[in-house]
Amino acid sequence: MTQVSRSSQGLSLLDQLYFGYFVSHIPITLLVDVVPLFPSERIPSFMLGLNRFLTQQLNDPFMVIGTTRSDMTWFRSLLACELVFQLPFFFYAAYAIWNGSSRRHAPLLVYGTHVSTTMVPVLGMLAFGDIGRTFNQRLMLAGLYLPYLLIPLSMVIVSFKQCAKAIAETQAKKKSD
Repeated sequence: MTQVSRSSQGLSLLDQLYFGYFVSHIPITLLVDVVPLFPSERIPSFMLGLNRFLTQQLNDPFMVIGTTRSDMTWFRSLLACELVFQLPFFFYAAYAIWNGSSRRHAPLLVYGTHVSTTMVPVLGMLAFGDIGRTFNQRLMLAGLYLPYLLIPLSMVIVSFKQCAKAIAETQAKKKSD
């Protein structure tokens, strides 16, 4: 098993990926993801333009502002969780990864599990839902959302291994004491 750790050269490739994921997710959350939560008259015009691109050019059914479709309420609740719970965590995670904290794995395991399980219904809706999109549009949107399943899922795998290793080392130390 290859250990994922900070080398003398800096962050491992996996930690670089995770660090980039969390740092890039901060502006994405603030400028893109939370926009559908607010009335359009309260959203700055540049953010409305970005939202228009997502909803009109990319045909993203989830990011429509002011929709009254009750079948998207579940997605809005995920966006609210992203704003309230995940956004503060992004700062913690980026800091912990940057500094090579050995305590980062349990929180990353929880985060990765949460996000992976929330992305399953999003991708399921894109694949099988009645969203009025062509196969190619669905494929493009799936490509846009898929990294938000795969990267957190890799966090689950890596962090689970690191947590299991730490627990085993602690138990072995207790037995030897």
